[in-house]
Amino acid sequence: MRYIHFSNSEQAPQPGDPNYSKLYKIESLMNMFTDSMVNQYIPKRQLSVDEVMVPWKGRLSFKQYMPAKPTKWGIKMWAIAEANTGYVSFCQVYSGRINGVAAHGLANRVVKNCIEKANVIGQGYHIYMDNYFTSPTLFTDLFEHFNTAACGTVRINRRELPKDIMKKNPEGVTNRGDMQFRQKDAVAAVVWKDKKNVNLISSIHDFSVGAVQRNVQQADGIFQRQEIPCPQMISDYTQYMGGVDRADQYIQYYVFQHKTLKWPKRIFFTMIEMLKFNAFRLFLASPHHQPGPGKRPSTFLKFSKGVAAGLIGGYTGGSVRKGRPSLVPVDDRLTQRHLPGSFGNKSWCHVCHMRVKNNQQDTRRQTKYGCLDCGKHLCLPECFTVFHSVKSYC
Repeated sequence: MRYIHFSNSEQAPQPGDPNYSKLYKIESLMNMFTDSMVNQYIPKRQLSVDEVMVPWKGRLSFKQYMPAKPTKWGIKMWAIAEANTGYVSFCQVYSGRINGVAAHGLANRVVKNCIEKANVIGQGYHIYMDNYFTSPTLFTDLFEHFNTAACGTVRINRRELPKDIMKKNPEGVTNRGDMQFRQKDAVAAVVWKDKKNVNLISSIHDFSVGAVQRNVQQADGIFQRQEIPCPQMISDYTQYMGGVDRADQYIQYYVFQHKTLKWPKRIFFTMIEMLKFNAFRLFLASPHHQPGPGKRPSTFLKFSKGVAAGLIGGYTGGSVRKGRPSLVPVDDRLTQRHLPGSFGNKSWCHVCHMRVKNNQQDTRRQTKYGCLDCGKHLCLPECFTVFHSVKSYC
């Protein structure tokens, strides 16, 4: 841990330099990891863009506080992931404001940068995002110039929205299941009444309507399952929005939480966990690792243990003794794995010789076999087994 370092501090650009970057310490590392993510897998059509929080409470100029997230204090990362599996195609650390000034149009630049670095521009992908990123301007730009359609919830104070339905109490939307649609060029807008109003725009969908299941309270106070009309774009948004959240959830299961006072190390270990999750998804999709008939797919826990065992390899010793360590050193012949071999020349068996010497048996034998590690001639298999399993063998 002391010697983990990812950059040359002597060559780091200083504040005021045109090449200065707050992320200089991990830029080369992030580039290497994200290039690997893009090159190893081509994601399916539905993708989601969202935020990932890396836990961190130390002193840092771009540390973020997000009260709605499970991890409230930390380093924020933008990520784009496959909607169904959660495979992360690209992620980027948010370094905060530039020269203390809030960046204008940050959400638009984040989405465009994610789809560009993930190499999905101009291929007809569908991107799902939450109301932080969503705007009619962004969706129109993606549709016309990036050949990419998008869908997401939207804040009613965004520009270019239809103000007759995108407001607090729109007309005709009073009961559960009520909805209103509007269309402008490639972008469709909808407001739908569930427990409260849901506002959403999309350049993927039309005005198709499906149904969702909800528990509705009856007059006698009993809840009953009912079907409620729902726009198809809202159903698809619910289905495909959770890609980044799914990856973040898996990463937190068996994360390496070694204490550190250096934020680049925390980013490094988070990226290692993200790569491990990506490898797990590729493992499940590989035709060479499919479970046999009647068997379940491998779990993330089993996969994580397999990765750990593969990394430590032959560096493990014998069985680990529990409790307080003994002050008496343990004989190597009783704890390590020894195999029989041939010395070439015959000599007295060590166990037989010691037992005859201590009057525990009458005869002794000569043998050319024994333990090469211990340097002792031993009769096979009796004396060899006794010598390596019994502390007082004579």
